Amino acid sequence: MKKSLLVIFALFICAFGAVAQITITTADIASPTKIIYQSNDTLPSGSLSVGSAGISQTWNMSMLNASTTDTMTFISYAWAPNPLFSSSNLVMKQGWQNNFSYLTNSASGLTADGVSANVDLGAGPMNLTIKNSPSEKLMNFPANYLTNFTSNYKSITPAFYFGVDPGIGLVIDSVRMTSGVRKTVTVDAWGTLTTPLGTFNVLRSKETIVKYDTTDVSISGFWNPLPGFTPLLAADSTTGYTWWANGVGFPLVSIKLDSLSAIKEVTWLQSLPLVGINEATAASQVNVFPNPAQNEITFAVEASKVSSIQLFDIAGRMIDSYTVSGNTASINTSDFANGVYSYTLIGNDNAILNRGKFTVAK
Repeated sequence: MKKSLLVIFALFICAFGAVAQITITTADIASPTKIIYQSNDTLPSGSLSVGSAGISQTWNMSMLNASTTDTMTFISYAWAPNPLFSSSNLVMKQGWQNNFSYLTNSASGLTADGVSANVDLGAGPMNLTIKNSPSEKLMNFPANYLTNFTSNYKSITPAFYFGVDPGIGLVIDSVRMTSGVRKTVTVDAWGTLTTPLGTFNVLRSKETIVKYDTTDVSISGFWNPLPGFTPLLAADSTTGYTWWANGVGFPLVSIKLDSLSAIKEVTWLQSLPLVGINEATAASQVNVFPNPAQNEITFAVEASKVSSIQLFDIAGRMIDSYTVSGNTASINTSDFANGVYSYTLIGNDNAILNRGKFTVAK
């Protein structure tokens, strides 16, 4: 009888340990040269749920779909310096364009300092820099169950030239925008989360944001609120949940709710971080032809080094991944729209060996 009780007790301890609470630290954030593919589920299943707060929870999100995929490359600040973010020590490049998020990852937490991105607000593509003052707190470290903090900041877009009449009968010379944000975060649960990537021990943080947006315009040299509006253009409140795990570099799942508590936005980690190109990675040679392509493009590669070829559209979304079985790989492009595409060669150890661009012109 005594032996049976000891066995039962040991099994209980093992079962409890399997779902024990974890701690998230600075070491759990992706470092430079890591590449992460984050998928967006634009039509989430009706069975998807954020679940309950509390200890030892279980979340099943294995039904998540990859409607679109974003590529995020983590690089050092020295590779994309910006004087407005001189204190940042980590940069996340989104897609293959020059869109950068500037971060600070330290022993005390992770902050978002601002962004620099190419956008089109109706006057043609332009580069805008948005600075958070003070920086937005994304997570305090070390993070455990019931960790909580507030992050009140302004997101400021300096004045930029516009030079377009947006349909109001007046040409707007310049535009400047400011968002006031009140944010509260609480790690309200821990347990296990299952996604298409696998099952992980996680912490869940609940985030509530109240945001006030103001847009001013310059017309004939005078700054005014946007014609027809008061200075306070919009107020918005959102609630979101994020699941964090050890060693994956980025949140496993993030879910945003609408004002009726229905799920309106879902992003999730499609794969564990890949190792990007760095000085220790020998690039593999590749020839791409014909370029421009019409109905087919061929990649001549070193089959002994390359395991797959990934293709991306101009926005950085992954179109498909093709397994390499020989020294040449031909891909049908007859259904591709005209434009510029990117490719990445993935090695046998999941390292990025080479990447480049090609054009489809029919």
